[in-house]
Amino acid sequence: MLAVLLLVGLAPAAVAAPGASAQQATRYVALGDSYAAGVGAATDPASGECLRGPDAYPALWAERHGPASFSTVACSGATSGEVLARQVRTVSADTGLVTITAGGNDTGFGPVLATCSTAPDDETCFRAVRGGERIAELFAPGGLISVIVAVRLQAPDARIVVLGYPRLFEPGATCDVPGVPNAARREALNRAADTLNDALADAAQRFRGQFVDVRDAFAGHGLCGAEPWINPPAAGSPAAYHPTAAGYRDGYLPALDAAAARP
Repeated sequence: MLAVLLLVGLAPAAVAAPGASAQQATRYVALGDSYAAGVGAATDPASGECLRGPDAYPALWAERHGPASFSTVACSGATSGEVLARQVRTVSADTGLVTITAGGNDTGFGPVLATCSTAPDDETCFRAVRGGERIAELFAPGGLISVIVAVRLQAPDARIVVLGYPRLFEPGATCDVPGVPNAARREALNRAADTLNDALADAAQRFRGQFVDVRDAFAGHGLCGAEPWINPPAAGSPAAYHPTAAGYRDGYLPALDAAAARP
């Protein structure tokens, strides 16, 4: 089965790539937050505050596979509730593939990162992380389930693929990236990413969605590593702590390709 948050109004049919496949007959809609929109790589000014761009994994997948139609309504800052209220309506009965990345904003991950970057003591960071983890365990799954159910009602035969989030930091005590939290705080933030991914995976699988875990794909490419695919704090808002173009191309896209190719 295949699917992912975030598919809306359908764009003109893309040109089919060499090697025709069933994917070329698929109508594809992408839903989600900034990670699905492509924040962190180049963005299209026409997308306004949603900050969508051509290097996001939905656009890359559509370019590679030439589906019958492609539309992305992913939007920076979107919570699961906003995906449900504003994006799912664009999925139609003939949509064949829906991809979704959502849940990070439900947990307040941005404010948690800000707290851990500026707090004068570790316990303030750890307290914020624990709060985010509680939301991830108790509330984020319900938000995703609501989105999946709504997509199913509008497109009963669609494959729904939910793509998760990478860990932001490579493990280790040392880091030469200016502005990142200390080692203990980085470890706590990575643990919070694991908590969120595990909760989303369970929710997706229980409601006939396929969860795509990108943590292994990004292993070795977090901040503090030799070849990071995550933008550093110095990149400025909103790019900071989002995937680079390489992260979408070499991390998210192969993971989605592998999922979409499964029967």
